[in-house]
Amino acid sequence: MELRHLRYFVAVAEELNFRRAAERLHVTRPALSKQIKDLELQTGVRLLERNTVSVSLTDAGSVFLAEARGILADVDRAIGLAREAQDGRRGQLRIGSVGQIASGFLPEVLKVFGSEFPGIEVSFVEMTPVEQLAALAKGEIHIGFAYGRGANEVPGISSMLLVTSVFGVSVSKLHPMATRSSVRLSEVRQSTFLSLGDETTSTHRRDIFRIFEEEGLKPRTMRQIQSFESLLTMVSADQGLSLLPEVLDLRKSHGVVTVALLLAKAQPDFTMWAVWKSDDPSLMVRNFVRILGENREETLTGKDPKP
Repeated sequence: MELRHLRYFVAVAEELNFRRAAERLHVTRPALSKQIKDLELQTGVRLLERNTVSVSLTDAGSVFLAEARGILADVDRAIGLAREAQDGRRGQLRIGSVGQIASGFLPEVLKVFGSEFPGIEVSFVEMTPVEQLAALAKGEIHIGFAYGRGANEVPGISSMLLVTSVFGVSVSKLHPMATRSSVRLSEVRQSTFLSLGDETTSTHRRDIFRIFEEEGLKPRTMRQIQSFESLLTMVSADQGLSLLPEVLDLRKSHGVVTVALLLAKAQPDFTMWAVWKSDDPSLMVRNFVRILGENREETLTGKDPKP
C-alpha cells in the first residue's frame, strides 16, 4: 500500500463520484478505479459500494476514511516540519556551555534568535572548552566557544571573535587588594593561583604561566579547578587568587573583584571565539552565527547589547 492509494480513496470518498475525483486528482477514471480496486485487494476490505449511477461508503469504508485522513494529515505535517528544518526554522540547536563570560551578551542573542526562530529549541551541553572542539568534530554540538591564542586556527573549524579583554588579578571582595586600582604580579606571586580545567590541556593554566614567564616570575603554587563556578567559589572564599578577564563583572554575582594588572611588558589579551564546523550546511547554525555577528561590536568591547 502506498500513500497514493490513501489519497485516491479519500478523494473518491469525499466526492462520491469517480469522474469528479479523477478530475480533482488529475488522473484518468480507469486509472483511479484500478487504484481503488488494488487498495481493496490489499486490505481485504470492501470500502466502497458502487454501481453505474452512484458511489457510497461501506461501514468499513467510513472507518477507513477517518484513519486515512489522519495518516495523510500526519504525513503532510511531517513534510512541513522537515521543510522548516531544512530552511533552518525548526530543530534543536546544541551549544557548548560558555559560563559567566557570556552573561553580558548571550541572553540577548538567545532572545533575538528565539523571537526570529521560535521553532528551534536551544539546549546547552556542559563541557570544557577543549571538549567542545572535539564535540564539534563528532557532531555532538553545533556551536562551541573556545578561548585563547590559536583557537581560531583549528583545521575544519570556522570561528568568530566575540570577546577581547585583558587579564586582571581576581580576589575576594574582602581581600586587602580588592580596593586597589591596580596590582603588580610580583606582589601576589607568593599566593596560591587557581586555574580552570585539566592540568595537561588547560588554556587558562598556560595563559597564567605565560604571563608570569613574560614578567620573569613563577607562581609559587598552582591549583587546578575543574569548573568555573568552583573556581569563583574558591576565590570568593579567599582560598586562592586567579587571573581572569577584566571584562567579567563578578562582584555582585560571586563576591569576586578583578583588579587591573600592571605588567612591565605588553598586556596579553584574552580572547573568546564562537566556533562551528566549517562544512556544516545547517541554516540553523548559520542563522545563529549571523545573530551573534550582529551583536559582535558589543561583545568585543564588553558593552551591553543594543536595546
